[in-house]
Amino acid sequence: RLENLVDARTVVRAQQLFEDMYVAGLPADTDVVVLDIDSTADETHGRQQLAFFHGFYDHYIYHPLLVFDDEGRLVSFRLRAGNTHAARLARPLLERIIRKIKARFPNCQVVVRADSGFCVPRILCTLEALHAELGDVDYVLGIARNAVLERTAADAKEMAKEIFEAMGRRARVFSEFFYAAKTWEHELWVVAKAEHSRLGENPRFVVSSLTDFPPQMVYRAYCGRGDCENRIKDFKNALAADRLSCSRFVANAFRLCFHAATYVLMTAVRDRAAEVSPELGRKQFDTLRLKLLKVGAMVSESVR
Repeated sequence: RLENLVDARTVVRAQQLFEDMYVAGLPADTDVVVLDIDSTADETHGRQQLAFFHGFYDHYIYHPLLVFDDEGRLVSFRLRAGNTHAARLARPLLERIIRKIKARFPNCQVVVRADSGFCVPRILCTLEALHAELGDVDYVLGIARNAVLERTAADAKEMAKEIFEAMGRRARVFSEFFYAAKTWEHELWVVAKAEHSRLGENPRFVVSSLTDFPPQMVYRAYCGRGDCENRIKDFKNALAADRLSCSRFVANAFRLCFHAATYVLMTAVRDRAAEVSPELGRKQFDTLRLKLLKVGAMVSESVR
């Protein structure tokens, strides 16, 4: 009944409260904040409102949007309909968070990391506009392969192949160039990783505003976003954040707030446990729950 009492405005205020708590909880000497944004699929098994079939996941789902920082702290979240594109509603969410961070830390550098699903013109333009207005707003985004990128990185791919054939082990060669898709306003800096192994070639591309760093360093920084998948695993598997079984969409959005509060609480438990045992500070939430959270019980028997 509680979940069905709230309206959409209350849910939005709760989400923004989480963002305010995150910014307020940052150390006073914070000079860099890395934001990892990603989406996930919460499968539905009934007639939940706005649960739709998604071809990529091959199931009826909700499609939540999640933002973590590089320390694994939950920054914000947003429940979305099942047929939503990965980047849907990401632009206003990122803009709101970045403005809150820069309001407290005007000289802080904010870096946004995401996979190719978020490399869309509206997000790129927003981040560049925020950089021009606030300063030190950067991004490292994956970009899907296409014929032009493949052709531009052909020399690096050939070099990686030659190294592999000569050395007999996986070879990586990095290159950099400027590239503009038809929907972009201007050229952007792209880092290409040409990799060749026994399985053949495996090129990857990243677009970034961090043009002052070597290509391999930028790509290594992008790979760090893979840890976001572990955070989502904690959120869904250990804390059952995919259990959105209310009939109303707004009720499920409010239920997601409860799971987000649990994530924040478990993060605090893990941080405190790390002070006693660094090993516990690296454990996933389900392991922490089994090792630290105990339930006491007393069983009594009578002649009845």
